[in-house]
Amino acid sequence: MKRARPDGIPKVTGQLSYLTDRTFPNMLYGKILRSEYPHALIRRISSDKAKELPGVRAVLTHEDVPGVNGFGIIVPDQPVFCSERVLYIGDAIAAVVADTIAIAEEALQLIEVDFEELPVLDAPEKSLASEATLLYPEGNVLHRANHKKGDVSEGFSASTCIIKETYDVPRQMHTYMETEGGVIVPEDDGGITVYMGTQHGLKIVFSCHEF
Repeated sequence: MKRARPDGIPKVTGQLSYLTDRTFPNMLYGKILRSEYPHALIRRISSDKAKELPGVRAVLTHEDVPGVNGFGIIVPDQPVFCSERVLYIGDAIAAVVADTIAIAEEALQLIEVDFEELPVLDAPEKSLASEATLLYPEGNVLHRANHKKGDVSEGFSASTCIIKETYDVPRQMHTYMETEGGVIVPEDDGGITVYMGTQHGLKIVFSCHEF
């Protein structure tokens, strides 16, 4: 039996309201300063000029993270804002909050970051080499898993044909129609309401009154 998607018609007709369609009075806009280098040390971050730009409400770096400066699905090893080193092009370094998107983008250009480029490990073989730079204190291997069954040598000897090849397979990502993001609205009672799109196509709205 065919089932009609409840969001099918609104999506194909453009009637569905996405997060970027929402606006609220006195909204502020945030932009992220991201690394242009795949691997580099951070020698200095100066946001003084950006903070002085009219219309800028805040500039945040790793120094403004009060708790653990890290997140991750299993291991929280991804920094919210990089403090000592960037590990890929696009690593987050700072955030700007401003009255308009244009002001936020201009402020990003005023943040000064001194980098020292490091060797790039762009292949598994390079990262596993004995002389490779360690990306993490625990090493460059996140996890090892082994599985063994049967006699491989016996299987090879009984094989008519043996093919050896190396395959590079890119990761596959879901293509969501809505990009990640959220809107936080301060309420009159001192709480906040958070509007956020999730990977399951739902909207979560909750209020928080304890800080």
